Amino acid sequence: MKLQNLQSDRLNMIEISQDGLHDMHEYSTRNEMYDYLEFPPHNSIRDTKIYLNKLINRSKKDNGHYWFIKYKENSKIIGTFGIHDIDWRKKIGEVSYGVSPEYSRRGIFTEVLQCVLDYLFNELDFHRICATTRYDNLGSIKGLEKSGFKIEGRMKNFYLSHDGNRYDAVILGVINKGSKN
Repeated sequence: MKLQNLQSDRLNMIEISQDGLHDMHEYSTRNEMYDYLEFPPHNSIRDTKIYLNKLINRSKKDNGHYWFIKYKENSKIIGTFGIHDIDWRKKIGEVSYGVSPEYSRRGIFTEVLQCVLDYLFNELDFHRICATTRYDNLGSIKGLEKSGFKIEGRMKNFYLSHDGNRYDAVILGVINKGSKN
């Protein structure tokens, strides 16, 4: 199912496409973007194109959708936000995201998350949304908690980093209090 584009005060969440390849590549080469991810920074535009195509293909299926985060002030793509593993019968899904380190600590993640949650809960009547992140990614955890997510558990050795190290993950969830089902 194709989900609609969204907007907040400072941001547009637009359908992911090849149009954002160069902006995506710009932040995907930054080491600090990958501090808590399993894979290394992109070394070439080809790496970014392969990853972008993966997200585009996931968005073509019924159980996922990804948006580019576009900063209104300069029309620059500064990240991605997705809902995946959607179960339409249960009205549940998992969010994943990445915001350029250049735009961190500006409330961008919280703004996007609130906009998407509002859409999923109030327009599409989702019942539950979860997120999985590395246990030591305190910025992500705090941002999720700020939007009502609660830590539901810890998974031992869930992540395998590109350098061979294993890391625990926490799963967080939020329930739509106004859900009809």
